Amino acid sequence: VVTSDFKRFQRNFLLVYLLAMGADWLQGPHVYALYASYGYSVSDIRTLFVGGFGSSMIFGTFVGSLADRFGRKRSCKAFTVIYTLSCLTKHSSNFGVLFVGRVLGGIATSLLMSSFESWMIHEHKAAAFPEEWLSHTFSLMTFGNGL
Repeated sequence: VVTSDFKRFQRNFLLVYLLAMGADWLQGPHVYALYASYGYSVSDIRTLFVGGFGSSMIFGTFVGSLADRFGRKRSCKAFTVIYTLSCLTKHSSNFGVLFVGRVLGGIATSLLMSSFESWMIHEHKAAAFPEEWLSHTFSLMTFGNGL
């Protein structure tokens, strides 16, 4: 039987995590149409997307160790700032600004896919919750992502 402290911890984490994931999911399908509305060719749009995915590939290889070094909570906060900057660049039609935004988006995605989970696990262990309760939180994370 889980405790009320655990339920509060889980609810708070899932609220923040699913809002962050939801923001990423919501903007994704519309980015191509935005770039096309700015008059960019398929080739230009491809370049922008490769910039973002390439950025995530490169930064994703070491962002976890940075979270360990500078703090998981701080990495989650960095995600928020970097992701916000990435979204703000979409208000410009300038290719260079959009490319920087895609690079920032790739960094933010790497943080999103690693820092939140590691922060949750760290806090779970620090609160001395039983390890078997982790699977329930991960199940709710997966379920929430699928909605």
